[in-house]
Amino acid sequence: MIEIPSFTIYGNGDPQIEGNIQPRLTLRGWDDLQAEDKKIALQELTNLRWVRDYSHEIIRTISFLNHCHLQLCPGKNLHNIIGGNRGAADDSRGMAAALKDFQTIFLTYSPGDMVVRMLSKFAECHIDNAFIKSAENTDDEDEKIEHIRRAFETFDRLARCLNHIFEQFSVNLCITRNGFIPKQDQKILDEIYVPTLAAFSDPKWKAVSVDLNLMFEDYSDENYSEVITKAHSAVHRFLQILVGEEGKSGKGEIGKLFNEGKRTGIIPIDRFTEPIISAFQGFISSERAKNSTAKPALSEATSSDALLIMNVVMVFFQHCLQSSK
Repeated sequence: MIEIPSFTIYGNGDPQIEGNIQPRLTLRGWDDLQAEDKKIALQELTNLRWVRDYSHEIIRTISFLNHCHLQLCPGKNLHNIIGGNRGAADDSRGMAAALKDFQTIFLTYSPGDMVVRMLSKFAECHIDNAFIKSAENTDDEDEKIEHIRRAFETFDRLARCLNHIFEQFSVNLCITRNGFIPKQDQKILDEIYVPTLAAFSDPKWKAVSVDLNLMFEDYSDENYSEVITKAHSAVHRFLQILVGEEGKSGKGEIGKLFNEGKRTGIIPIDRFTEPIISAFQGFISSERAKNSTAKPALSEATSSDALLIMNVVMVFFQHCLQSSK
């Protein structure tokens, strides 16, 4: 049998050679990028037609920033246009102005949090809300899955582009269907965060997604004690939805929710999972008592504490979601 040659790109998969070609940088924030880095990143978005003339997503994004931050008025070119049907299909002046604003903010705005907020809104504008509504209004699971897939189809392509840029420039961010999250080891992101947050794009889990977004924001803002508080809230809300008690609240109820989930079989009981659940329940409760803002903290939470809590919570969510299928 004739063997078919398989050509290998020089250095492909060799960390030393790849490091010689493009040294890997330590993770950094948006503000730490050089001006030339930002120009290359913006050109990549332009080359792939995400940033372009006559973009409704861009004018919606800049209008959003101006509305939320009128005192700063980050999109001055768009704001200075008087009259016209802002954002209409024939609003060429508005779209051209918004494009200039988008480019200027991307390249020069400080602090970088405004840039990340702009990209967050820009990404959200690529979610098809008509399909989200359809997903909310159907009880058929297969239909719901298809509606969610179509709702995020364009968003997912944009997210892959942004994440490639973040990876290339060692930006400490990653965008998912739930929003921006802190960058971690790629294996953790690919195998835990991305699939779990994709599952949470189901409208059923909207309340949990809100708590998780707040948790990720607190981590980015270095409010590590708040991360633990938000993690506890997310688990509490997740269990409420899982066992069908959404909307109820009560002090110490999280233990009862764990027990109800195990009793009904939603949370599996076996030699492997039972110790994990017991350890998890005790760990997150003790960390909340010691380090969170829900009660007077016994010690100051560190970034390591917060990151560990986030990872434990995400692994727990993934385990429960897989078991409940």
